[in-house]
Amino acid sequence: MPYIPSFKSILKSPITKNDIWVMLICLPFFINLAYLLFGKRYFEEQRVLTWATLIVCITWIISWRLHILAGHYMRIALQDVTQTTRRLLISGCIYVPLTGLITCILFYAFHMTGFLGYRFDLKSFILALLSGLLINLVATSFYEGLYVFEKWRSTLLEAETLKLEAEKLKRENLQSQLDGLKSQVNPHFLFNSLNSLSALISKNPDKAEMFLDEMSKVYRYLLRTNEQELTSLAAEIRFLNSYFHMLKTRYGDGIVLQMSVEKTHEDYLLPPLTLQMLIENAVKHNIILKEEPLVITIGTDANDNLTVSNTLYKKRLKVQSSKIGLANISAKYRLLNQPDIIIHESKTDFTVIIPLIRNFK
Repeated sequence: MPYIPSFKSILKSPITKNDIWVMLICLPFFINLAYLLFGKRYFEEQRVLTWATLIVCITWIISWRLHILAGHYMRIALQDVTQTTRRLLISGCIYVPLTGLITCILFYAFHMTGFLGYRFDLKSFILALLSGLLINLVATSFYEGLYVFEKWRSTLLEAETLKLEAEKLKRENLQSQLDGLKSQVNPHFLFNSLNSLSALISKNPDKAEMFLDEMSKVYRYLLRTNEQELTSLAAEIRFLNSYFHMLKTRYGDGIVLQMSVEKTHEDYLLPPLTLQMLIENAVKHNIILKEEPLVITIGTDANDNLTVSNTLYKKRLKVQSSKIGLANISAKYRLLNQPDIIIHESKTDFTVIIPLIRNFK
């Protein structure tokens, strides 16, 4: 059942820009109405021109306001775009009789008073009614066209707003996930590093000093890039060299790093700590022996991808994995609206392909 607005709410409805346009479009009709009332006298006699124009304009303002109130009523009662046909039919049933009634009253008032020497002419009266019908068709079409257009534009803007809000919520959700993943980066690395340092201090002070220097570089990089979205591949590799020095100190000949990164790719970007997480994963899940070293290979290709691969020799006791490292990297790429990482695993190798991001600076 359609909503029936109160008369009071209709009276309080503000005049819109569209209402003003309708007034300007219909004004020539009412000027023409003055001419139909008096014929050539309208232009020949100054008194007729002045008074007829004034009376017709006052009549027009009253008529326009009544039509606008009816129009506002229809917009509230039948405001959906799908109800346009119904709204047009009902509007026509209101506007046409209303215009006809006002025209009749105007002609009748002049006829009864004989004001300005007016004499009733049936032909002029019929032309006035036909002109009223025509102007109603034009004004209603224009008014409804503007209304439907604005509704359509409003729907598009609303859809766009909802889309933007959905994207914002999605981004905030990913950011929240990413923040959670950041806080879960393996804390055991710190304790393992301190244990290694403690063992070196008594056995090899010089090596311990070098280890401490590389360790300070690692943690300086961790603190500096914690809030950054991207870092250069060159900076990531410098950090990786310090990080790998610590691993090499701990595992000796049991771990090998092979690097084949093109110079042209060093300015490309990637999320910070990407390489550290992948190497940490490799160390965590594989047996590391001098006889069968864990070989980690890092390189770039012609498609601007960074490939990180390691030999696969999984530990017999299955390590509990939450896949935090890979999830962290993947989450960062989704957050940056970049292609996701690709993971390949064979019987002998585990490979992760990471898209490098071009630096346009």
